[in-house]
Amino acid sequence: MHLIIADAEIELIPDELLKFPAVRATARRRGKKPSECLLDSSLHYSALRHLKDGGRRGRADITHFCLLLALDSIANRKGMLHTFVHTRNDLVMEFSPDVRLPKNYNRFAGLMEDVLVNGGVWSEGRQLISLKKESLKSLLERLGGRAYLLEEDGKQFSSFASLRDATLIIGGFPHGSFISDVGNMCRRISISGEKLMAWSAVSIVLARAFPAKLYF
Repeated sequence: MHLIIADAEIELIPDELLKFPAVRATARRRGKKPSECLLDSSLHYSALRHLKDGGRRGRADITHFCLLLALDSIANRKGMLHTFVHTRNDLVMEFSPDVRLPKNYNRFAGLMEDVLVNGGVWSEGRQLISLKKESLKSLLERLGGRAYLLEEDGKQFSSFASLRDATLIIGGFPHGSFISDVGNMCRRISISGEKLMAWSAVSIVLARAFPAKLYF
């Protein structure tokens, strides 16, 4: 399965917010330039009021939860999961199956800053997280095959086994709609009759698509 956390609200602090007091305070604490710090709604909420879509931005914590579930899953450990994060700014992170992410959010935020500033993360000559400029549509074209986009009002879906060799897109934002336009490239599905948080959707899909009986 290709799992894409799409339109994820992960970004460095944009230029129009660099002079705000909360942003500069964060940079001083971190010992970094403001432009190299991650936008965080819990720290920069006053500045976000001045930013378009400010009510949904600065939510890297959503992606953090989703990645912890995905990369620590048995499916990933068995080489059956390929995980990507696509951001609102059309940057795509690709994660090696054996990367181990920090469980602490502050350390995760620091890791994301390294990825966005340096273009990836390497260890012992191996690239564990890569970064490239790419739209969601382009990523889907590159991966090929069947693609499903999880939406609250999508068609009810229960054929989880069919997801094992497909691409599944789950939104990495707190509310609202997808920003990216993927047109007719995806089948829009729902796995629940109610709204789910992104990490809940990830856990349900992985548990249903890759049940324990596959491994034991």
